[in-house]
Amino acid sequence: MAYKRREPVSEKEMSKNRYDGHYTICQKLREIYAATDDKDIKMDCRIAMAMAKAMHERLKAYKKQQQQDKDK
Repeated sequence: MAYKRREPVSEKEMSKNRYDGHYTICQKLREIYAATDDKDIKMDCRIAMAMAKAMHERLKAYKKQQQQDKDK
């Protein structure tokens, strides 16, 4: 299944550090972004971050809908 294209997140978003006791896919992408000088890899990380954030939002919506269906 193909996913629609996402706009890459900003470079500012990639410089954030949000480790709150659990390791996230976004944090790993930030580490890869910081560890490389390759512009293509940096752009791939930004796009992957946007995809991960979109997936997270969709999963939250699914969970909310599932809870509403359960409460009926």
